[in-house]
Amino acid sequence: MRILIVEDNPDIRTLLVSVLKRADHEMVEASDGVFVQRWITDTEPDLMMPEVDGWEVLGKLKTEPLTRDIPVIISSALDEPEDFAKAFEMGAIDYIPKPWNAADLV
Repeated sequence: MRILIVEDNPDIRTLLVSVLKRADHEMVEASDGVFVQRWITDTEPDLMMPEVDGWEVLGKLKTEPLTRDIPVIISSALDEPEDFAKAFEMGAIDYIPKPWNAADLV
């Protein structure tokens, strides 16, 4: 499975990639939503960031015919019930609050 990791903190991004690679997943890394939008357009993948935040990226993904069926998991330091609700209402399939441990990811 190919997983796109979008995380603005390089240390957290490296940790996510390390954990998920151990589960034999292919990783694509991004630090901002602008890259994500460009990467999705260029690669046409199977089904709080700088410049563009995660909510905006999720909204864009779920409104585009090419990307609306891509499963999205949100990981965020926002951990209020309304944040979880917003993610699911917008089409995310899971919400993992930060900080997390490796068992939460696989």
